[in-house]
Formats: sequence, C-alpha cells, structure tokens
Amino acid sequence: MQHKPSLFPDLIVSVGAVLRKDALSELRSKYAFSTLIVFALTCLSAISMSIAGGELTPHVQSVFLWVVLFFSAMAGLGRAFVQEQDAGTLLTLKVYTPPQAVYFGKIIFNVLLLVSLSVLVLFLFIVFFDISVSDWVALIGALWLGSIGLSIVATMTAAMAAQAQGRSSLFTILTFPIILPEFLNAIETTRTVLAGEAVDWTQFVFLGGYALVALIAGSVLFDYLWVE
Repeated sequence: MQHKPSLFPDLIVSVGAVLRKDALSELRSKYAFSTLIVFALTCLSAISMSIAGGELTPHVQSVFLWVVLFFSAMAGLGRAFVQEQDAGTLLTLKVYTPPQAVYFGKIIFNVLLLVSLSVLVLFLFIVFFDISVSDWVALIGALWLGSIGLSIVATMTAAMAAQAQGRSSLFTILTFPIILPEFLNAIETTRTVLAGEAVDWTQFVFLGGYALVALIAGSVLFDYLWVE
C-alpha cells in the first residue's frame, strides 16, 4: 500500500514562498515599514513636544505607547492584501497557493514587521519621555505578545476589507472591537511594569492565549473568506 506524502512540508514551502514574496516586495517599495516608522515617529514627537518636558503617569505612558502602536499598525498592515489586488497577483495566489499558506505567510510577515517596529517605538518612547524600566523582560514580553496578537487580527481583518469600498476605514472599524480585550490588557500590563509594580503573569497568559485563539479562529475562517 502506498502512503500519500504528507502535505505539511508542502505547506511550509508555500508559506515560505509567500513570506519571501512579501519581504522582497517590501524591500523594493519600503511602503509598509516606512509608513509605520513615519507615523510612529510623528506621533511620539508630537506628544513629546506637547507635554514640554512634563511628567506622565505610568497609565498615561502605557496608553500613549499602545495607541501609537495600534494606529501605526492600522496605517501599515492594512495593505497585506490590497497590494496583491493592486499588483494583479491576487488571482495568481488564489489559483496556485493554498489558502492556509497565504494566511500564515501574511501573518508571519506582519508579525515580523510590527514586532520590529515595537522595538524601535519602545526605544524612542524611552528616550523622548526619559522613562526608567525596572523589568525589561516583562515589558518586552508584553509588547511582543500584544504586537503578535494585533498582527494576527489585523491580517484577518485586512483580508475581509481588501475588496470593499472605503477599505481603510473599514479595516480599522473591523480591527478595533476584535482586538479591544487584548488591547486593554496590554495597556494594563505595560502600566504595571512602568509603575514598578509586581507583575501578574496571568496577564501574559491572557495575551498569549488571545493571540493563539485569534490565530486558530482566523485559520478556520480564512479558507471560506479566501474562496469568496
């Protein structure tokens, strides 16, 4: 009896191909990362100049940090599928690439993009607002887990809004209510770290669990969404 070859290696190859295509496209255009950086830098500079050296409470600091990251993501990650439509490669992907490969390839690319941005934003945030951090592991963990969850949700909602009219506004409208529970938890976790308080590790479990649930739910729904 002949055994069918496993599809898992083929899926990994396809995911790598989608990721490589997006990375090469971004290296050529530099659209998404440039948009993310410019938006984040503009927001941080405006906030820093507006408070004119004044001190912010840890809660306000964490809110500012996550608002900057959220709207930076909305400015850059929404083109995950729009660029395929504009370049005329959307139909090719649908014909030759498994839906799950497209889904995971896009997610990995967006995660890498937003996690890289979060490192830069955190550095600028600390410099602009002269913040001292007592627990770097907890702060970076909260930042990365929140960024991963945001990237996963944003990839899914970008696919939903890609072919709709007013897709930029629709993208943000769809993303915000879905990400809100994790967004609020990320703000509170960051506030705890910036305030120097004892870290509640159940908050990190929630951040990671929310991202995992979003990933699984998106994987289940994406096949139907991609076909339609």
